[in-house]
Amino acid sequence: MNFSRFSTNLFFIIPITLSIIACGTPNERASADNAQTATEQAANTQNSSQQEFKEAPDFTLETMEGNTFTLSDHKGKVVVLNFWATWCGPCREEIPDFMELYKEMKDDGVLFAGVSLDEEGWEKVRPYANDMGINYPIMVDDGNVSRQYGPIRAIPTTLIINKKGQVEYVAPGMLTKEKLKPILTKLANR
Repeated sequence: MNFSRFSTNLFFIIPITLSIIACGTPNERASADNAQTATEQAANTQNSSQQEFKEAPDFTLETMEGNTFTLSDHKGKVVVLNFWATWCGPCREEIPDFMELYKEMKDDGVLFAGVSLDEEGWEKVRPYANDMGINYPIMVDDGNVSRQYGPIRAIPTTLIINKKGQVEYVAPGMLTKEKLKPILTKLANR
């Protein structure tokens, strides 16, 4: 293999590798697929509501509208806490499903909350969120929230917090409406 062919191959391999690392590996996406399986297993266990879950760390951030969002203020609701970024392809794919689910389920006590990990902050997030018409609270991480919930190894990563304020599910990788809705319905009805 000559040097120019080797460097051409590197030119294609490195960006592909970096994009896989940035938005999650196939194994991490498989973990998201397993979230529904774990939910079904938990739902089929007679004492699943008695299971012990870790308390969700409380945090306060400013929303895009300038309001204060404090997680503990939403105890009694099922909270879908999504860590995402504007540059992440899978994040951009799942947001329309989240918007649709939020519209369908907000009256059932389900709240979606997005925490952006964009280093550029509101400069990048605000135009994207406005263009998408995101209908649920969006915040920019101050570095502390992802640290409290971390390590966040894949973007997106979604945590589902039950009505008691406990982290019940963690799903690294992209989630779809079809995978998420049965989980949320069970938690909202519990």
